[in-house]
Order: sequence, then C-alpha cells, then structure tokens
Amino acid sequence: MHIISFANQKGGVGKTTTAVTLSHGLARLGKKVLLVDLDPQGHVAFSLGFDKQPGLYRLICENAKIKDVILNARENFDILPSDKFTEKVKRHITLSDFRESILLDLFEKTKYDFILLDLAPSLDVLHLNGLVASDWVMIPTRLDALAVDGVNEILSTMGEIRKQGYPFLGYSILPTFFDRTTRETLVQLKELVQHFGPKVMPPIPQDTRVRESVAYGKTLWEYSPNSTAIQGYNDGNKSTGGYDQVLHRLLEIFHG
Repeated sequence: MHIISFANQKGGVGKTTTAVTLSHGLARLGKKVLLVDLDPQGHVAFSLGFDKQPGLYRLICENAKIKDVILNARENFDILPSDKFTEKVKRHITLSDFRESILLDLFEKTKYDFILLDLAPSLDVLHLNGLVASDWVMIPTRLDALAVDGVNEILSTMGEIRKQGYPFLGYSILPTFFDRTTRETLVQLKELVQHFGPKVMPPIPQDTRVRESVAYGKTLWEYSPNSTAIQGYNDGNKSTGGYDQVLHRLLEIFHG
C-alpha cells in the first residue's frame, strides 16, 4: 500500500482536482484506491457528485468502522468524505494520545493499493497527521511567486516531521494552471526545474474543462478525456504535460 498526500499551505493551487483526477486515473488502471478528504470544505465528495458527509468525523470521533463511512465513487475507487464536522476532528486529535499517527494507524488496517490524502491548505494537527501517514508528498503549485513560496513551506514542514522519526520516500512538485503564453508562468517553471530538477512533474495546462467537470460531478477522465488538462499540449509528435503523463510518472515511482 502506498499513501500519497497532496499538500500546499497556499490555497487555490488545484489540490483537490489533482487528487480526484489521479485517484480515478489509478482506479481505471485496476488499482484499488481510497481518496481521503482532510479538508472541512468537503470538496472531494462534491467533485464526484456526492453530498458532503461527516465520514472522517464518524471514523475518528465516533469509532465507526471504515467500511461504514466510505463511499464507492467509481469502480475500484472509494472516498472517505468530509464536511464541516472535520473541524471537530482536529480538536479530538489534539486531545488524543499518540496523536501524530492516528491516521497512519487507521490506514494500516485497510487493503488498498493506493491511499491518497487531500490536505487542507493550513498547518494544523490534521494536516500534520496526513503528512506523517504519507510515503510520498505531491505538492501542487500555481506558477506564481506566492504559490511557489508555499512549496518551500511544505518542504520545511516535512523536514521537521523527518526529525521526529517519520521518513518520507520522497516528494514531487506539480506545476498547475500552466499557460505557456504567459511569461511569468514560463519563468517560474524554469526556476522550479533549475532548483528541483526531476522532482518537478510535467505541468498541468490551464483548462476550463476542469471547472466544467466539477459542476457535473464528473472526473476529467469521464467528462473530457482528450482535454488539454489530461493530455497536455500537443507539440508535433509528442505531448507535454497533463495528468496522463503525471499518472504514469507516479506509477514509475512506485513500480519502477
């Protein structure tokens, strides 16, 4: 089982879209996937056409069994939904013993190939719990100076967690909302690649179909599988960027 968290302490960088798209992408390839929403906004369920539900709250605060709180979103693809009651989960964890590893202990009892965690854009006890549980951290970022600064904040937090004895296998940086006609976008992408090298994933092009798919409660694979966000930019005989390339890069990381 591999646990991947999607984290950036800056909001609006495409975390939930990325988590939902890659979760369904893995499921479509036959992997058994659980996507856990750790954000009180509850956008994971909404993005997939479900009502927001207190699944995370029931699991942690009411000791419900995980099979009773997950929703089957698509074939091979389950979600653990969240809503405003997730704020109470944070208080519950704060008062618990061994609070740093509560999520990790819960997930060790499940039988998924991949568990993906959609973390809220805030540094709180639930955010830290998600990072502690993770093998790999995916850091989506817009290509502007403020969002890129959020990358450094997450890496700093990961460094502190390592000091507490919770190692990571590694991390990736995922540029989102990529617009190759905008100079700032190109400059920021170049600087990311110069600084982080192969840790930078293929960029996700800006695409209006992302918002449209959410409105219909569909994933991008269902709504527009040939969209630029999925397939990237077509440059002659090859494409650059897109979730399809990122998905296969992930599989290479975990399966060689």
